Amino acid sequence: MIYVVSRKTIWRLCFVCMLGSAFGLVSAVLSARSAHAQPEGSFLSRFDNGDPLPDGWQISNFAVRSPGLRTAWTRNAVSSGGLKGMPLELRLYPAPAESDKKFFGGQVQRQRRTHYGHYEVEMTAGRGNGVISSFFTYTGPYFGDPHDEIDFEFLGRDTTKVWVNRFAKGERLPGKWIDLGLDAAAGPNVYAFDWLPDRIIWFVNGREIYRIEAKDRVLPDIPGRIYFDIWTGGRGQTNWAGWADQSTESLAKYYCISYRLPHEQAPSCSDERSSTVQSDE
Repeated sequence: MIYVVSRKTIWRLCFVCMLGSAFGLVSAVLSARSAHAQPEGSFLSRFDNGDPLPDGWQISNFAVRSPGLRTAWTRNAVSSGGLKGMPLELRLYPAPAESDKKFFGGQVQRQRRTHYGHYEVEMTAGRGNGVISSFFTYTGPYFGDPHDEIDFEFLGRDTTKVWVNRFAKGERLPGKWIDLGLDAAAGPNVYAFDWLPDRIIWFVNGREIYRIEAKDRVLPDIPGRIYFDIWTGGRGQTNWAGWADQSTESLAKYYCISYRLPHEQAPSCSDERSSTVQSDE
């Protein structure tokens, strides 16, 4: 069963960040309403060790009523191979004819907030015109906050690039389309960002690819939740991400996610990076 959530306002090109603000289960809703709970400390979650979804994560299972949004989140689009070395897989695939949405997609979200620190994901992006696979932090009006967000978004139409972006105080700020020097859909790589009061820096396999500083531009500063997902948008996203035709299917793979408090020596995904991670050389 997919829970349907009606919302009045859906922002931005990456609509999933507003989607991430709705929960299907009552217990999750109650948790969401505690908007300013103490952010959690450092953690590392591996998804390729053959175990169930680690503690602290939950799978989204809902849809948003809007004709411009063509993806509904479903538990059936999230799967683990159940064997060591097999990552968590998020799928995008056509929904059945009786569905209100054209596609089903997978989304996983962190149950507690995180704040300043070092964020890493080891993942393989999904291919396909109109397909977006992502890793981001988000909070917004559903949690009693202005919209704050920091993104890695991989557009399946060209996975040799990545879109990095942030929102602050409800304002969508200019994003950046960056050459990666590799194909994000060809195999796992480690993508990271440092979120600090005075700067945000994005990295790929330890190499800095972009930074913004508070002295020049406004930065998000509200603790948010970590999300990762795969989706396709409506006509409003076509110029940005392309258009997924009705037969489109795609797959994104997630091996590890870690968060480390500033100035703390705690394990990160890059400490245990897969032997298949691509080299920058």
